Amino acid sequence: MNHSNASQRQGGVSPFVPDYEDYISGYPGRGSLKVQINAAYEAFPVKGVEVDVAVIHNGVRYLLYSDKTNSSGIVDNMVLPTRPADTVLNPKTSDKDEAQYLVSLFHPSFQSVIDKVVTVYDRIETILPLSLTPANHMTEGD
Repeated sequence: MNHSNASQRQGGVSPFVPDYEDYISGYPGRGSLKVQINAAYEAFPVKGVEVDVAVIHNGVRYLLYSDKTNSSGIVDNMVLPTRPADTVLNPKTSDKDEAQYLVSLFHPSFQSVIDKVVTVYDRIETILPLSLTPANHMTEGD
């Protein structure tokens, strides 16, 4: 299944590079994202789920990470630009936009999850737990 823009993966080089300096000037902090994927009412981790992390910058979508979950249903150590902690905590600058990313999940046995929004903060590991629904359209309780 080809669900991502092929131009985003040419030669493993992100097209985000030309705009990277502009983006990180507004988000010079660094936080990390860990995504945990499970099924069956959070009872079972799901291995082999493709996890894509993207950002919208100046109206363009850029794929920043694409990895598959391990046997624990986890993709982690994704370091992402954020607002610095001191600006988030300062009342004069706390109303500015936080660093928000779009997480999408793909696995042939489950329904895709598209553009789940997650906010990442400076010097914090954000954990995003997500559950998948079987692709056969049966609910977990059927």
